[in-house]
Amino acid sequence: MNALVLDDDKRICNLIKSLLEKYFIKSIKQIDIATSVKDAIKAINETNYQLFLFDIHLGKESSFDVLNVIENNIAKVIFITGHEKYAINAIKANAVDYILKPIQIQEFKNSIEKALSKIKNEQKENNVSYFTSKQENSLMLKALESIRLVKLNDIVYLEASGAYTDVYLENNERVTVTKHLKEFENKLEKTGFFRVHNSFIINALKMKGISKRDGLTVEMNNNKSITISSRRKDDFISFIETHLEI
Repeated sequence: MNALVLDDDKRICNLIKSLLEKYFIKSIKQIDIATSVKDAIKAINETNYQLFLFDIHLGKESSFDVLNVIENNIAKVIFITGHEKYAINAIKANAVDYILKPIQIQEFKNSIEKALSKIKNEQKENNVSYFTSKQENSLMLKALESIRLVKLNDIVYLEASGAYTDVYLENNERVTVTKHLKEFENKLEKTGFFRVHNSFIINALKMKGISKRDGLTVEMNNNKSITISSRRKDDFISFIETHLEI
């Protein structure tokens, strides 16, 4: 996640940046600074930001001048300003929060946490929508005696079977395909599928639940229980937390 700090006082910019680095370094990977409208617009044209921390009054300029130029930008905005009079304008700009200077640490942390929560939830919603649209595409299954086209959305999971792969469909049908599981792992990248074990790739949109009893196990909507390998557990949890609304 990337953040842009805009304030005509560079000392304030550096203070905000240091607070972000101290409390939110795991969530915010890149923090850039701008001290004018021109510099802010240039930075936004070059980098994809998810969070703006803007002062409002910038000498003869205003950070609203930036927002008016980049109307379609979906970054969340927190205003940090010494003036109460701009609160109505901030509300109209759909700001996440409005912080008055001097910055109070707890208020600052609460505002950033609120913004990050909104960003993460929207990202999850977008990822689910993206995966759902991708799963309308078809996958060619070269079975032993036929070739079939199957929608990704019809696949519950895939299981390695020696040099073959068994593909299990929503109607409980099994299709044995003359390919290794690894080949499907590459094809199904960024479509909502995840390799949870050397022998299994699951469709994450077909999960009913996750059990932490006796390790980590997913139950699919066809009632198949599949164990997550210990080596892939952390990556799987990260995948779920990052991409899916559960």
